[in-house]
Amino acid sequence: MSNTIETEIENIENAMERCTHMEKENSASARRILSIVLVLTLTLVMILFLALMYPALAPNADLKFEVPDNVLYIFLAIYTLTFSILMAVYRLHIGEASRLQHYIVGFMRVRVAGSNNTDGYQTDVREALTRGAFDYVAKPSKQGDSPLPGHPGVDFSTAVLNKFLDSVEVVSKKGESHNK
Repeated sequence: MSNTIETEIENIENAMERCTHMEKENSASARRILSIVLVLTLTLVMILFLALMYPALAPNADLKFEVPDNVLYIFLAIYTLTFSILMAVYRLHIGEASRLQHYIVGFMRVRVAGSNNTDGYQTDVREALTRGAFDYVAKPSKQGDSPLPGHPGVDFSTAVLNKFLDSVEVVSKKGESHNK
């Protein structure tokens, strides 16, 4: 009988190790995403510096170049959209890591309840340790029309894209204009 208890405790230990490994992978992915966001932000700052400040600071007028405003707006729109998507994926990884940490604590509670066979652990203590050990309540997200709900950057980029699409005018071959 003690051999089966040891096997069950070993299975719980294996489950805890797997959860720990998956939690570390999610945390590492979240750090990689933040690194990518940092690089993208620094790239955007460099582009804005070159576009806005460098022409004013250039001593030689022949070397000045100007970036059209449309190109800057496109860079900002792409950055906002990319930032929003990466932050949503980052939140997904952080949420998964949090859920896995909760499961690790649940396995610890079950291990404590299962490894103690004394009279005190047979009733209320064992039930208190195991009840709700794996009940994970995720933070409810806002319901909205956004493709990735809850992130303000996505909501902003969706609003900008909708305004842009409302202002686009399609012209047919006959010369008639149709508003979209």
